[in-house]
Amino acid sequence: MSQTLAKHPYGRRVGNQRISAWVPAIDREPQVPSDRSSDDVLALVRLWSSWAGERVNERQWRDLLEKAQPVRELRAVRTGPGRPVREFTDPFALEVHEPIDGGPGLPLLPLYVEREHDRWLAKVVNGIVAQTSGQSAAALAVLVGESSTGKTRACWEALNLLPPDWRLVLPLVPSPAEALIAALGDITPRTVLWLDEIHRFLSGDLGEQAAAHLREVLNDPRRGPLLVLGTTWPELWTDLVGPRADGDRRDPHAQARALLDGKHYRVPDTFDDTDVPELRHLAAADPRLQEALEQGEPGRITQYIAGGRALIDRYETATALQRALIESAMDARRLGHDTPLPRILLEASIRHYLSADQYDLVADCDIERALAELSKSKRGTRGPLTPVALREPGGPRVLTDNVRLADYLDQHGRRKRRTKAPPTGLWDALVDHAARDSLTALAEAARDRGHLRIALRLLAAAVEAGVPGAAMAASQILEEEERRDEALLWCLPLAEAGNAEAMQRVAGLMEADRPDEAVAWHRRAAEAGLSQGWLYAGILLHQAGELLEAEACLRRASFAGVHGGGGALAHLLQQAGRTEETLVHLQQEAEASGGYVVVETAALMRARGDSGFTVLAWLMPRAVEERRKDSGGIPFAEHALIRHLTIDALLRSRLRSFADEEGQDDAVRRELTALLDVAEELAKGDRREKDTNTPEALRQQGRLAEALVLYRTEVDAGRRDAVAHVAALYEQLGRPSKALSWYQRAAEGGDPKVLSQIARLMTAAEGPEETFDWLKSCADRHGETGDPDQRSAVAELLRIAGRTDEALAWLRRASRTGDPYAWRQYADLLEAAGRVEDAQCIRRYGWEPCGKSSQPWSAAPPAPHSL
Repeated sequence: MSQTLAKHPYGRRVGNQRISAWVPAIDREPQVPSDRSSDDVLALVRLWSSWAGERVNERQWRDLLEKAQPVRELRAVRTGPGRPVREFTDPFALEVHEPIDGGPGLPLLPLYVEREHDRWLAKVVNGIVAQTSGQSAAALAVLVGESSTGKTRACWEALNLLPPDWRLVLPLVPSPAEALIAALGDITPRTVLWLDEIHRFLSGDLGEQAAAHLREVLNDPRRGPLLVLGTTWPELWTDLVGPRADGDRRDPHAQARALLDGKHYRVPDTFDDTDVPELRHLAAADPRLQEALEQGEPGRITQYIAGGRALIDRYETATALQRALIESAMDARRLGHDTPLPRILLEASIRHYLSADQYDLVADCDIERALAELSKSKRGTRGPLTPVALREPGGPRVLTDNVRLADYLDQHGRRKRRTKAPPTGLWDALVDHAARDSLTALAEAARDRGHLRIALRLLAAAVEAGVPGAAMAASQILEEEERRDEALLWCLPLAEAGNAEAMQRVAGLMEADRPDEAVAWHRRAAEAGLSQGWLYAGILLHQAGELLEAEACLRRASFAGVHGGGGALAHLLQQAGRTEETLVHLQQEAEASGGYVVVETAALMRARGDSGFTVLAWLMPRAVEERRKDSGGIPFAEHALIRHLTIDALLRSRLRSFADEEGQDDAVRRELTALLDVAEELAKGDRREKDTNTPEALRQQGRLAEALVLYRTEVDAGRRDAVAHVAALYEQLGRPSKALSWYQRAAEGGDPKVLSQIARLMTAAEGPEETFDWLKSCADRHGETGDPDQRSAVAELLRIAGRTDEALAWLRRASRTGDPYAWRQYADLLEAAGRVEDAQCIRRYGWEPCGKSSQPWSAAPPAPHSL
């Protein structure tokens, strides 16, 4: 047994102490386990349990061990935020879903079936628990899954793996992001951060600051061991970690993406077949599991137990007033409002979800009764809308004026109402009554829909409420719509008050028309801490011919390590003919940041007369580092290396001899030979002419059937762009119906270039109505995933077909339901149709939630004291 315990996964060495020595006896004191040996005892328990085929209740064992400890001297350890894990005995205080009622005598939560995500989570937790203070040990684990799939329950079960002296921090007040930032400043080793619904902590105005701070703490060995547990829904996870869209200057989640990348596990919606035997075994002892097996949808056990189906039934059978309250909550949430919803917001919104006659019949007491009914639990599960209570462990439960929409209904609303435009009046209610911390997110949702006036109203309310960053967000919106003078009104007071970011924005707004003032503001921003201001000021001065001042600024940027500073200084020096200084700064920039400056440096080294080996010796480490990082960008260093070898025949010859030397490492020989082969082909200029058996070469030779076989093979291998080639070949071979199906397949895969071919072939075969219905449906599906290109292409096809009004109506509907690109596409289509003035009006003022173009409106900010 001791040999087994010494191996993975236990990794423990247990001595010869007898367990009987732990049992009290008349003639001796029990030899209770020491503090150090608790983990050894647990390892022994796990081993015996595995032999018996049973699952260990680690929390119960840790409590027993803690009680069995001898009295120990208190250690002078600084107490961090949070409470000991053992004090968290109420799972519902940590937002575990309350289960359906199964009758008296049952535990709070149903018996638990361990699944694959639990084993992943246990591996993460056990790895951190095994570390000691001072070690660089920290872990972040996020479970991603649909509502009521067991994410939070899995994290609750994982707490059983933590020793009782660990602390748990649940940061929520005054807002999740603010509370997290505050807690991180005092966090101590042996702490678990509980970030259920992690998007609440990493979104909004302070989300990026919280993410950056959390990254810093996780990388600080003084804070370890440290564990962060989080959960979120798939679509919210995608918002946090999805890459920035091409051409989008904003990157609102850069820090969150860097923090979360590779730190998640997807929780399945249903139980796998391999989990069912254990589920059936436990169901014999827990009627809640048995009921879920018998009455729930196949495999959707957790959803049934959490009351998901019952919540949908209550929503679908609700009275008109109850339904109005639920749907207003659904829409507010999907527009970006945080989880607690002010009750007054729902009361102000219901009139827009009822007919005039229905609303006239609503009395004040009716709203009170409807909310009371919706808050009632049924069979132990929460109602659709429940009052939000603040409850500290061991403290009283305090009700607030906020309500919470049940998670399952929240997600149901996002799915079922995603194509519905929110009522116009809801936006007004949000301006007047939305929670302070939700105003900026709601403004972004309004802007995405082209409701620019509403977005500015929401940001004005945020400024007046003191939301950090709101004025800057308004300035950015106005700048992007080329309303620079008005954008200045929002950020100039902040800049004059000493806000460095506002100084930088003011400088950017002035660059086109007032470059001298822009330089002054860039310098002020740099002196206030934003060192990139030296770079921007230097570039503007260089453009103005003020070379001495430009050089001074660029030197300060380079000295401060600003990305691009060394390169900009090198270009200035190169124009002045100061080659040696140029090379020094180019090399520094290349070695620090990589990128295209590597290519420039190598070229300048050759132009200066450096030997081929000298340039090669400098390039090789850059290429190795670039490959190690593998950031997905353009491999400039590798390109520069190949280019250098291509133009230096003598160097290639010497390297070839080096590769062929006896005793050379095989890996080095293979890599160097491959590199030299590429350079040789490029030097000869015949790299593309050698292979005449590619599918494209066969197609050009008229060997269409052979080309088709090869392209289909490439499709089977996963090459997406080959699908359109297959379609084109079928058309060339006189098989239009087959070509059409392949063009449609290419479009469904995301290729917008094939839409005109589909329009041509499908119109001939089925008629224009069916054709454009299919095209719009395909474009809508891609638009929902953030791909705007197909919708733009289909709109243009509709215009060419003389159906401009239909295209405009379609784009307007897409915009009102949330497509962030559609209102700009609408303006582009107006311009293409010759309605230039209307297009300019849309771009400048947007449109109203009702779908009408906005009349000119003022973008004046609130009173200066609010900023």
